Amino acid sequence: MRSGDVNREMSATPLLKIENLEVSFEIQGGHVYAVKGVSFSINPGEVVAVVGESGSGKSVIAQSILRILPRNADITAGSILFNDPNDNNEAIDLVRLNSKDQYLYELRGGRISMVFQEPMTALSPLHTIGNQVQEALVLHREKTDAQARSETEEILRLVGFPNPARGYEMYPFELSGGLRQRAVIAMALICNPAMVIADEPTTALDVTVQAQILGLLKELQKKFNTAILMITHDLGVVANMADKVVVVYHGEVMEAGSVHDIFRRPRHPYLKALIAAIPHFEMEEGERLVSLRSNDADQSNKTIHKLAAKFKAPDESKTKGPHLIVKNLRKEFTSTKGSWFGAGESKKTIAVDNVSFEINQGECLGLVGESGSGKTTVAKLVMRALEATSGSVSLNTSNGMSDILALSGPQLMEFRRRVQMIFQDPFSSLNPRMTIQNILSEPYIIHNVGTAQKRQADILDLLQLVGMEPHCLNRYPHSFSGGQRQRIGIARALALHPELMVCDEPVSALDVSVQAQILNLLNDLRKELGLTSLFISHNLAVVNYVAERIAVMCQGKLVEIASKEQLFANPHHPYTRSLLSAVPYPDLDRLLDFENIKYSSSMEADDWGDVYKSSQDAGLESIKVDEGHFVLANCNCNISELRP
Repeated sequence: MRSGDVNREMSATPLLKIENLEVSFEIQGGHVYAVKGVSFSINPGEVVAVVGESGSGKSVIAQSILRILPRNADITAGSILFNDPNDNNEAIDLVRLNSKDQYLYELRGGRISMVFQEPMTALSPLHTIGNQVQEALVLHREKTDAQARSETEEILRLVGFPNPARGYEMYPFELSGGLRQRAVIAMALICNPAMVIADEPTTALDVTVQAQILGLLKELQKKFNTAILMITHDLGVVANMADKVVVVYHGEVMEAGSVHDIFRRPRHPYLKALIAAIPHFEMEEGERLVSLRSNDADQSNKTIHKLAAKFKAPDESKTKGPHLIVKNLRKEFTSTKGSWFGAGESKKTIAVDNVSFEINQGECLGLVGESGSGKTTVAKLVMRALEATSGSVSLNTSNGMSDILALSGPQLMEFRRRVQMIFQDPFSSLNPRMTIQNILSEPYIIHNVGTAQKRQADILDLLQLVGMEPHCLNRYPHSFSGGQRQRIGIARALALHPELMVCDEPVSALDVSVQAQILNLLNDLRKELGLTSLFISHNLAVVNYVAERIAVMCQGKLVEIASKEQLFANPHHPYTRSLLSAVPYPDLDRLLDFENIKYSSSMEADDWGDVYKSSQDAGLESIKVDEGHFVLANCNCNISELRP
C-alpha cells in the first residue's frame, strides 16, 4: 500500500484556522475588497463547505490558502494558520510567508491540494493522464520511475478507472467528463495531502456522474482521513457531504455552524433566501422561486405583460393540434480512421435513435438525460442545424403541417424566424467583439425586418422585457455577469417573435440565485407570449419547475415520457429511477445512499418487472403505462456504474 495510507488521528487542534482574513483587488481608481474579515477553522478529517453565489469570495478564500492569488490581489489583514502534520503540527502562518518561499512549494500538492471546477481546462491536452497525475508525486516524493508509475496506477484504480494501466497512457480528450474529474481527484490525492480544496468539483457534471464523484470523494476522504474544504453553491451537495457549513456573501461570513444547524435552523435572511431560490420536487403549482437580487416581482410581471403583445407570435400561427411533431428521428455520425496509405475504416455512431414525441401549443416539454444521451443533437435536428439521417420533424403552421426537414431557400429562412434557441453557455454564445446593440440588431438585419428606427425601438423594448437597462447597449459582453449575458441571449432569441423556443441547458452555467431569476423570467415570458418550448437539462428539479411533460433520453433513445406528476411519482424505466435516485436534495432527511445506489451496465428482463414482460409478450417497443405515460421497453441502455 502507499506510504501515505497511515490514518491521521483526529485532533482538538484545527488543521487550518483562518482568522479575520481580508483580501483586496487593485483596480483602476482604487481597491475592491473581495474578502472581509472571514474566520473559520477546519479540523483533521473534516468536510467544511463554503457556500455562496458567484462573486461572493469563495474561490478567493481558497486561492489565499494556497497563496495563488492574481497579481493585483493582496492579503491586507488576517492570518491563515496551518498545523502541518508533517512538521510536528507546528502552526505556520501562510500569510506571512514570502510568495517564493520553499515551504509554499512543498505545501502546494504535497500537503494541501486542489480539485478544480472544470476538468477539461484543469488538465493539459498535451500530456497523458499518467504524466499529469504522477507529476506531484515526482515533485514532492523521492520515487523511481517504476515506483511512480505503480503508485499512479494504484491511485487511478482507487478513483475508479476501469483499466488503470490503459488510463495512464490516455490523453484527456479521450476521456468522458466523469473520468477527467476522477483524474483530477487522483492528481490531488496522490501525495496523500492533509487537506484537499474542492472548488465546485461537480458543477460541470450531470446528475449521475455528480453522484459518482460525490460518492468517490466521500469514500476516499474516509479512507485517507483527509480534510476537505468544499466550495460550492449547490446546497444539495452540501447536505450530502459537509460536516460544517460557512455561508459567505459579498466576502463576509453571514452564518456558520454544523450542517444540522444550517439546514434545520437557518437564521440569517441570506441563507433562507438561498434555500428558497433552489427548485425542488415538492413545489406547489404556481409557486415561484425566490430570487435574491430580482427586481420587484409584481413590477417585473407588469413590464412583461405590457410588452407581451408586441413580441407575441402572430395569432394566425396558433393552430389546433400539436405544434411540433417529431417522428422516428435518427442521426448517424460517420468517422473515418485514416492511415498513411489512404482512407481507413469507417465507423458509424448512432447519436439519436428512433426518437418520437409531440409538443402541444404553448406547452413546455422537458428533455432530460445524461451528457452524451443525445439531447442537444435532437435540438439541433429540430432547428435544422444538423441534417437528420432519417425521420421527420413537422411544425404546425396556418398552412397545415410543414415538413421541416424538406425546407430550403426562403422557406427555410422563414422557419428560422419561427424557431429560436437559447444556448447553454452565456459566455461563448455572445460575440465578444460586438456590442449589445449590434448583437440584438443582428437578427433584424439578417432577416431584413423593419426600418432602423423600428429596430431601435424594438431593441429598447427587448431590454426592458428581460430586465436590462438601455445604457447597456454600448457595452461588450465581457462587462456583464453570467446572468445578464443570459438575459441578453434571451432578448436576442425573442427579437423575431418566435413560436417555438428551444432552451439548451440555459441555466446550467449559472449559480443558484441567478438561476432562479432566469427560470422565473422564462416562465413569465412563455406564459405571456404563448411560447411553445423544448427545455433541455440534466437538472431534474429545474425541468420539474418549468415543464408540463418530461421525456427521458438514454444513449440516443427516448426511454420514457409522461407528465411531470406521473414521472416523478411513479417512474417505470430503470434509467429514470436511477436518475431520480442520484439527485442530491438540500434536505438532511433525504440524503443520497452512496452504498446502495446501483447503476447496472445493462438492463435485463428481470429489472423491468411486469411492465417489461407484458411489453415483450405483446412484441411492442413502446407501451402505454397510463394516460400520456409511455415507456420504451425493448431498450438496452448502458448506465455507467456508480462504484467501480
